Amino acid sequence: MKRYLLFIGSFTILYFIYQIGSGLLLTMNSTPESSFTTGPLPQEVDFGSRSLSFLVTLLIASLAYFISQLLKTQKS
Repeated sequence: MKRYLLFIGSFTILYFIYQIGSGLLLTMNSTPESSFTTGPLPQEVDFGSRSLSFLVTLLIASLAYFISQLLKTQKS
């Protein structure tokens, strides 16, 4: 159980570092759209959609860990 918590903890930290890093790179490389509109500005801004991608990724990592441990004990 200790190895699992260490694996999930390090996986979570690396996942968040990846997300923050990719967000920084995307923000640095984006060019704002410079369109001049004659009408009123939009009242709502869309910042993307919410998803459960982190939870799904965490579940997949957990399953991969348990399958690798199961295969490891069967070989011994």
